[in-house]
Amino acid sequence: MKLEEACTKKFSRHETFAPRYLWPKKAYDSCSDSPELFNTDLGMDELIEKLAVGKNMVKSIRYWGQAFRIFTEEKQQRRRHKLIQPTAIGETFFADEGWDPYCEHPDTLWLLHWWLLAPRSFAPSWWLAFNEYTGIKFTADELEQFIVDSATNWQPARSTVKNDVNCLLQMYVSGHSSRATFDDQLDHPFRDLDLLRPSDREPGVYRFLIGPKVTLAPEVAAFACLDFVARTQTGAKTVNMSRLVSEPGSPGKVFNLTEAALADLLETAASSRNSEFTLTSAAGVAQVALDDDPAEIATDLIWDHYRTFVDLCHKPFGVVLAGPKAGRSLGPPRSDAA
Repeated sequence: MKLEEACTKKFSRHETFAPRYLWPKKAYDSCSDSPELFNTDLGMDELIEKLAVGKNMVKSIRYWGQAFRIFTEEKQQRRRHKLIQPTAIGETFFADEGWDPYCEHPDTLWLLHWWLLAPRSFAPSWWLAFNEYTGIKFTADELEQFIVDSATNWQPARSTVKNDVNCLLQMYVSGHSSRATFDDQLDHPFRDLDLLRPSDREPGVYRFLIGPKVTLAPEVAAFACLDFVARTQTGAKTVNMSRLVSEPGSPGKVFNLTEAALADLLETAASSRNSEFTLTSAAGVAQVALDDDPAEIATDLIWDHYRTFVDLCHKPFGVVLAGPKAGRSLGPPRSDAA
């Protein structure tokens, strides 16, 4: 998958702020309660008071809310402003009675990281860093130059890409700034995913951590694989493990996993899914075989997983949390209790 297919042309919309713990919830509440205010700068003073942050942070929360698929923006006929609506993802996870409105479980952070990079991504610099950069170690300057060179069709300014790279490091790397405070370290939840670290011996050098991830649940990894298939391979009944590990946009790339690490996660998840997907081998090629639509399997899988530690009274009807339909609005609740 190429950059132009995977991403929208949005650089440095985050106002230099990486997402913080309460921001997904703030984004959901704002787009649900005050969509007209959240859509423009006309209600900025009210939003500043409501969200208890500054003007630039309001804009950053708005960007991250869209980037994480918590809400969508759609053009309206004969109206100047776009229509903002919560998505199934936003409603399911971040409503007051949602699955994890305050991101208390690492699984939710892994899912948000996945949705941030899933097509069409609103974070092209992030997508290029995780999916196309081939080195393990890098400096900020090297990553900036790589992104500029890779996005030649869009011609982003070097200063704009520099802001993206700095925000990316702020988001994932603990202590990347010498001026970082203790509160700053605590307020960046995605650092706990342990995807990037500063080099121990080379100042100013960072490295991707490739291999097993302690906090990545098998069900979340399987969800990402099924979501990837649903988005990229219509009508697929099988998918090669090599695609899931090495193709740009794949879970192996996004989660920094080796094939062995991903295979272990999928085997564990498959054992609890009543054979809706299985790991097989055809002519020596490792594959994942699907018995149903991958988006439906993925949604059922993640719901079953969350109900093991969240009191879910019912399964939402008509909601698909994977595939191209994942950004659509929520359907009516299912009447049958689970």
